[in-house]
Amino acid sequence: MRLAKLLTLAFACGSASALPVIVLPWFGHISLEGLVGYLGYTSDFAQDETIYQVLKDDKQYSCLVKAIDLSESVVALLNDPSKSLTFFALPDSKFPCHHKHHHGDHGHEAVPFFADSPDDVSHGLGDLIQRAEELEKEPESRDKEKRKQALARIIRKIIEYHILPESYEAAELVQNSTYATSLTLDDGSMDSQPLRLSILSISLPPHLRININVFVEVTKRDIKAKNGVIHQISHPLLPPPSIFQETFFVPEVFSFFTSAIQRVGLTGAIDHLRCSKHGNNVGFLGATATTVFTPTSGAFKRLPRKLRRYLFSPFGRKALKKLLEYHIVPNFVFHTDYFHNATSNVTESGGCFEDALAMESALQIPALLDDDDDDDDEHFALSTNTGPISQLVYEYNATLPTLLQGHHLRVHVARYKSKWPIPGSARYFTRFKVNGRRVGPYDIPARNGALHVVSTILNPRKGRDHYVDSGDDEAAWDAWEEWLPQWAVDN
Repeated sequence: MRLAKLLTLAFACGSASALPVIVLPWFGHISLEGLVGYLGYTSDFAQDETIYQVLKDDKQYSCLVKAIDLSESVVALLNDPSKSLTFFALPDSKFPCHHKHHHGDHGHEAVPFFADSPDDVSHGLGDLIQRAEELEKEPESRDKEKRKQALARIIRKIIEYHILPESYEAAELVQNSTYATSLTLDDGSMDSQPLRLSILSISLPPHLRININVFVEVTKRDIKAKNGVIHQISHPLLPPPSIFQETFFVPEVFSFFTSAIQRVGLTGAIDHLRCSKHGNNVGFLGATATTVFTPTSGAFKRLPRKLRRYLFSPFGRKALKKLLEYHIVPNFVFHTDYFHNATSNVTESGGCFEDALAMESALQIPALLDDDDDDDDEHFALSTNTGPISQLVYEYNATLPTLLQGHHLRVHVARYKSKWPIPGSARYFTRFKVNGRRVGPYDIPARNGALHVVSTILNPRKGRDHYVDSGDDEAAWDAWEEWLPQWAVDN
């Protein structure tokens, strides 16, 4: 029996839980229930309600609706039938908005933008909503109104970060690596462009898993509404902090990097800070748009021991600063599928970049390959019997100017579409290299740009004359005493 006919019979039975186990040559025994989940079938019934109405009519989103109701502008947006939106919705089961406070927990000014775990994020957002509810019960006062407005602003910004200004079903959502949200901050973050979120698809039949900003999982897909689509998620999506703060809050991975950045005075090149000016005026310091190829602590440990000691000594401070500057791309937000040039206000996204801008002062990206399903050269496969078929969607090379004057990073990006030889959704993934070194994780959104992780220290001498930094990491630095101190003086 053909698989399509088998699936037709399965849905005719009315209950996936009663479906039998089938045998596929690629995977052995698989429950048809799991296969149906992998295929991502959803109801095709037309939905006459807006996103806001769908959420309000469903009791499992009551806490989320309370948060939405705190902002008239968000209600109006989600209730506008002329819009076409994507909304990531958190159910009450993952949104503990009625948990009890402990004495001494969280003053009014504590804002849970940073957390040690996803569950902390959920409880933090629940705290904000509970505070807003408790505030309503207090006697009217000028202070109450100020606190109420402050809480409403914070919650509104969080909710806006859950909204994409276009409608994407799950199969469409996985096609890009990042998306612009409906949240634009008024402090110049991202050069006043919308904050972005990242999408990662993981295909392991019989399931296609979609993760947002690394740890937030899409648990229910394609809930249709008149003005878009809703995807249920496992945890709230909080607007990300600056690049420096993101690395600082993960000392297990980036402690060497953050220590080095602070030591040489480059914090302002990757951070974006709120500061008080004269009187009640508030200003912001640091970088509003930047990209950092962030070396892990392991990358520093792979350097020769004597070189590490030199770099973190008073004698090597200048060389350390130059090396770090080579990992920073100022005034550019560069994701593998998006870039924004803050110096010329040029923005491209969705894998359709324009040709080169000016050398050194701008990003150079040649035209991408066309997506051609008929070109056999753009396909490769492990085997139709053992694994997925992967098709090249696009690839390009780019030259990125760094904070180290006269030195560039050369990146290669290739985007693939991977499909198991059964019906269902495809997975998309990216191969990303800088100076010939693999990058990953990549496309981590930040308040002031993009963060990409590298497991080696990039050699700046390769940024002038060579396209690829190749060879053993330690071997590449073996003769450092012969050139690095003088190079740091000359550059």
